[in-house]
Amino acid sequence: MITEKQVIDFLKTKSKQYIDHFIESVLLYSNCNDHASTRICPRCGSSSVKKNGKNSNGRQRYYCHDCCNSFNERTGTLLHCSHMTGEQWKRFIDLEVSKVTLVDEAHFLNVSKTTCFFMRHKLYSAATEIISQQLLSGSIELDTEYLKINLKGTKPKNMPRISKKRGNSSAFRGISHHKISVVCAVDSNDHMIMKVTGLGAESFDKYKKTENYFKDVIKIISDSKTSIQQFANLLNAKNDKIPTSPLKKRYLSNEGESIATVNEMMTEVSGIITRTRGFSTRYAQGYLDFNILRKQMRYQHDRKEIAEKLFIKVIHTKAFINNNILKTPMPISLKEAYYEYRYGIFA
Repeated sequence: MITEKQVIDFLKTKSKQYIDHFIESVLLYSNCNDHASTRICPRCGSSSVKKNGKNSNGRQRYYCHDCCNSFNERTGTLLHCSHMTGEQWKRFIDLEVSKVTLVDEAHFLNVSKTTCFFMRHKLYSAATEIISQQLLSGSIELDTEYLKINLKGTKPKNMPRISKKRGNSSAFRGISHHKISVVCAVDSNDHMIMKVTGLGAESFDKYKKTENYFKDVIKIISDSKTSIQQFANLLNAKNDKIPTSPLKKRYLSNEGESIATVNEMMTEVSGIITRTRGFSTRYAQGYLDFNILRKQMRYQHDRKEIAEKLFIKVIHTKAFINNNILKTPMPISLKEAYYEYRYGIFA
């Protein structure tokens, strides 16, 4: 049996690059044995795998007898097609948790701003995969908040409207088809969702789009909107409403409950918009989901542990390559919002 001292003495003779790859490998497959027979092909799921040499970075490659494809320990993970080491990714995650801008992240990691952009959205896609698996139950706070449509990064030839300075008000006052509706919910176990559901004011159909995220709901705490009462009926749950009053603003339901946590979630998103000078609507869901994941990790772990814990949590999420990021579909219908302008792509 190899002792701890022997491992330390062995690593002392190796380069820093070798040690980084060694640590990364341990993190990636801490629950697996070291021989090829325990490997699972990320493409077809077969265990009929053999070792197949090493690549230029010294990482072990494997060959699948069933689908005849080769892969390494990064294939199909967050680190797929990434030149950054595990330690660099943990440093990047720590900067993201600290709400650092892309420019500053590029400075601290000594990489380009473009590299940080793609790393950010790979991380955010992993957050979306994790958050989408959560189910809310028991007593739930529920409300709809609104975002402006942001076409940041859209080429002029693809614009559906005249470009305007970021931060300017919409052509329509109040809640209109130029506002994105985001259904926000949180339960007593700190499970949360923030889902883009379309354009315009909240409705039963928009709430119904989030139905699969709720299970065994006992009570929904909300304002007095009829659409939420209909949704509560769909879930066979009680609707504890905050009554409206023409005389004064009410913050508590008749049972003494509030929707303060939901309001706090959206306030944090407003902070992200201010810090980033607005994020594209195309990537809105990723920003919302990472904000939730960061919030939950802070509830569960000490600040010094978050980066490593989060790295382990996201490492085996679905691979998301750069081209996929650029092809992220718009979560709303631009035609519904801007067709009336008969401008640009809708001329």
